Amino acid sequence: MITQISEFKELHPYVILLPTGISEKVQYITTLFSSPVTVEVLRLFEWDKEICQKEIIMSLSQHSNKTVLSSIRKLVSLNLLEEEERVEIRGNRRVKVKCYKLTDTGKWYSILFKDVSELDSRVVREAVTSLSVMFMAKILPFSEYLKIGFTDFINQVVSSAIKSAAKTRRHREYELVVFGSLALDVYLKPEVRISSGGSGANVAVSASSLGLKTLFISRVPANTIGSYLLAELISENVDVSLTELDREVELPVCTILDPLEPAQIKCKVQTDLSSLPVIHRVTSEVIQACNISRSIYLGEGICKMYLELLGRIKRDNKVIVFRPHKIALEQYFEECVSMLQYSPILILNEEKEHILKSRGLEVPGELFKAGVEELIVTRGSKGATLYVKGREPKAFTAPLVNAVNTIGVGDAFSALLIYYLLKGINIEEAVKKSAYLSALSTTQLLSRKRLAEVIKTY
Repeated sequence: MITQISEFKELHPYVILLPTGISEKVQYITTLFSSPVTVEVLRLFEWDKEICQKEIIMSLSQHSNKTVLSSIRKLVSLNLLEEEERVEIRGNRRVKVKCYKLTDTGKWYSILFKDVSELDSRVVREAVTSLSVMFMAKILPFSEYLKIGFTDFINQVVSSAIKSAAKTRRHREYELVVFGSLALDVYLKPEVRISSGGSGANVAVSASSLGLKTLFISRVPANTIGSYLLAELISENVDVSLTELDREVELPVCTILDPLEPAQIKCKVQTDLSSLPVIHRVTSEVIQACNISRSIYLGEGICKMYLELLGRIKRDNKVIVFRPHKIALEQYFEECVSMLQYSPILILNEEKEHILKSRGLEVPGELFKAGVEELIVTRGSKGATLYVKGREPKAFTAPLVNAVNTIGVGDAFSALLIYYLLKGINIEEAVKKSAYLSALSTTQLLSRKRLAEVIKTY
């Protein structure tokens, strides 16, 4: 007995559907497993295939007819097979024929006893989907019993599922850790549509499309929308295992009146810290991830938290890019400037450059004094200007293209810059390439630029 148990020490969780009563559960399981032949019959069936009684008996001819018929009756009683009796004309005779198909529950049990590698991917996909539907249909009535609102119950189930999925898709190592936010982009031109957005999330997707093992750290609302947005990132091979799901988070919604330059965009963002869609605390897991990563992108976020982060991580030989949100510069100016002591590569656009100048800072001189070694100011379709301490500024022009969407071009630039710097390319060449390719990315309709194809053109 001990030897038999040791053979099954590696176990895996499986979901099975059972009756509600305790005695019924026991009876269901004992009936199903009362004979190996019952499982053999079940394994004969494919997803929507009908098999008649005679075929089943012939396929299992090594067993007696009585045993096979008994197993069929058991499967029908367990609601794993549905039986149809019809009359067929065979010669001059009318013959009653019994045929069987898997029920919805039977389909799931049938797959449990098959090697997944043998199954058609469509069948597996439909099985998992139907199981989710059955699970939700059965479990939702319990929300009232548990005194949980229907919507809250749905949100909790979906959020928990996506967090579990995120953990299973975690990368073992990172080339880039991205701090930023998710958002919904609502386009009014050239046609009304909704797409995923958020500058930090755009950077993460763009970097992942370039082949960088990317971790995205943020906070998203613990509801179906937040879970859907995270699922999209997971599908783009972005690790979101350290992103927090929080019911207090307000998802930014950006209305894009015109996606062409000068882009007209209005974002509804809560300024209350508790509802901001960015992380508030530096955990040991965050520190560990940053320590093993080759680069860090600090986008939309709380500068005070970034200050703590940079003070606690190992920064040697690490590419650190700081691209503050304009709200952070306007409302938390001193904290953002204090971050410059850690000498990150600072990326501004012309609007943010103007904010700094309006606060009395001379650009780039006083930024260099604060600790910046390299400053990049992106200038839309005009390209970008690179300021390096101790050198003359250098402007890089972007090519003229037939743009369809300039939203997210700065995110594409940032991802490209980090990609090239990690490849060992010097800062001047990296900015030149990034300005050129990010301009080409504006020919893509979505805010999140897929750069793998764009980069082949350079």
